[in-house]
Amino acid sequence: MITTITFNPSIDRMYRVNSINIGEVQRVISTNATAGGKGLNVTKVCKILGENPLAMGFIGGFNGAFIKDELRKLGIKNKFTEIKQETRNCLNIIEDNKVSTEFLEKGPIIGNSDLEKFENDIKEVIKDTKILIASGSYCQNMPLDYYEKIGHICRENNIKFILDTSGEPLKIALKSKPYLIKPNTDEIKQILRTNVESRDEVISAGKKLLEMGAQNVCISLGKEGMIYLNEYGVYEAKVPKIEAVNTVGSGDSTIAGFSVGILRGYEVEDLLKLSNACGISNALNIETGFVTLEEVKKYQGLVKVTKLS
Repeated sequence: MITTITFNPSIDRMYRVNSINIGEVQRVISTNATAGGKGLNVTKVCKILGENPLAMGFIGGFNGAFIKDELRKLGIKNKFTEIKQETRNCLNIIEDNKVSTEFLEKGPIIGNSDLEKFENDIKEVIKDTKILIASGSYCQNMPLDYYEKIGHICRENNIKFILDTSGEPLKIALKSKPYLIKPNTDEIKQILRTNVESRDEVISAGKKLLEMGAQNVCISLGKEGMIYLNEYGVYEAKVPKIEAVNTVGSGDSTIAGFSVGILRGYEVEDLLKLSNACGISNALNIETGFVTLEEVKKYQGLVKVTKLS
């Protein structure tokens, strides 16, 4: 089973507008509200790909009830840890020119009793979990080393830990030797304080992250594809050009493709084709954390994978 953790989920509210004119009344063309947060985007795509994932994290209030109901409609299981505070909202405004502007609330403050409840909850699902994915930011007041703690729990229970976060939490979590991380170049600059402009610089940075503890490193290059590294080699995935509709959630969809491919025992080339095809399909759809099987199958055949070394 794939288990996902979204410590700081949200209701993702998408507004379509012609254009944003600061200081003026904005007329909204259409709206959409979905159960959001990076980990829940991963969860939804895993479900579309035919798996039966379990969603975990902190949730509370009216917004939390909305998210649970939305997941129920999708047939997605959850074991959320209930908190007293309200789950956050996040707003994505998309203009006709495809420019996306996001407003992200901080989310609730988590206390020690909430962490204890979560740790009791995760103990109940560990025995059935083969892959655990933790995505996104912490809630307020969570310890910076909490992802490292989750990583150690995974190692103790022979679970593959996939981590998609940034900054100091990612740097600290590398000590737990996560199975896979997926930083972009901006996030690498933040951690390593180094330039990552050329392909050689990207590869050098990826090797440094392997030295710091990651077992597999996927470095997103956006529309240029990705670089993937582990102890056995360096791979490059090239993706076809597309007319993107909404790129928010494409990284999460890529992680979902990785997790499903790993669970199914795919070799590296097929793993990279599936994960990139999921990211592409998400970008072609207005809904965040959504792919179609037809598009995924199509773009799997168009992603080009090369072993560089």
